[in-house]
Amino acid sequence: MPRPRLLALSCLSVMFLTGSSPAEGTLRIFFIDVLGGAATLIVTPENESVLIDSGWPGQDDRDPKRIEHVLKKVAGLDHLDHLVTTHWHVDHFGGVEGLAKRVKVGHYWDRGLPDLSRSDEDRAAFPDGPGAKSDIGVAYRRLSEGKRTTLQAGDALPLKGGVEARVLASGGKVVSNPGAEPNPDCADAPADLPTDPSDNARSVVLRFRYKGFDFLDCGDLTWNVEKLLVCPSNTVGKVDLYQVTHHGMGISNHPTLLKTIAPTVAVMNNGPRKGGDAVTVQRLKQLPGLQAAYQLHKNAATGPGENTDPSMIANLKPAGGEFIQVQVATDGESFGVRIGESGPVRTFKVR
Repeated sequence: MPRPRLLALSCLSVMFLTGSSPAEGTLRIFFIDVLGGAATLIVTPENESVLIDSGWPGQDDRDPKRIEHVLKKVAGLDHLDHLVTTHWHVDHFGGVEGLAKRVKVGHYWDRGLPDLSRSDEDRAAFPDGPGAKSDIGVAYRRLSEGKRTTLQAGDALPLKGGVEARVLASGGKVVSNPGAEPNPDCADAPADLPTDPSDNARSVVLRFRYKGFDFLDCGDLTWNVEKLLVCPSNTVGKVDLYQVTHHGMGISNHPTLLKTIAPTVAVMNNGPRKGGDAVTVQRLKQLPGLQAAYQLHKNAATGPGENTDPSMIANLKPAGGEFIQVQVATDGESFGVRIGESGPVRTFKVR
């Protein structure tokens, strides 16, 4: 993989290195380690906050505490404006109750909740619940009552500060792109896999755009629906930053999607023994335009050649806890990536 192209001491690097106060007016993204779950915090130039997923439950509220630390101590905020749940798997919304004890949440966004008045609890549309006997589901309904919205493909979060957050897919439906030119990369796309019956295939997909910078988070979307994002036409565009889908699992990260969006930097929210599949690492390494691939964890089950460079792995020990942060310059023309609060900054040009 080519070495990242480092810019000379840019204004972005200066802001990153001098602490959190000068970061005001920039777009910040934090990939919080929840050991193979998901919790990604976006802070806009107006200090409006969006958390995508809330990690696992239990473990003495390990994940809510980690989220709270980044939100309050690192980002310098005292509340969360928006909580987006991409889909109904416990590693993505299990931390919601513990988080709400610690942080005021303004609004909840998700792909919809099952109609529990139905005898089958709406299993066709919500194969993984949350059902009436789900303690986490009961907590989510209680906490979000009167302040939640269902997201559909084509919707947008109402963000300030010139940041667009557009929903490209939800509930297995992908945003339409009428009149778009066919994507030539689809001609040699790999064959579809058997239909994924789980909630992964129904994940909310969000593309964040700030000036010239684009960030894509597909939750745990899987192979066939990933392909629909870029075939027969590209509904995503090219992106600067890509959250590697589904913790880096091989049944996601469709090669045609990766080739089409052509990310500059990828960040994988894997755990020490979850995700980080060797086949996904190899797909990323084959992307000619990818300048850096970060991982939250070293995959304990694979060797050095099947992980990224150790300097780009946030947690080499299984217990973890270190995060990865990204900061986009005020002019939107470059962005920096660092591990933790004091790691070296690598700066990249926006395409």
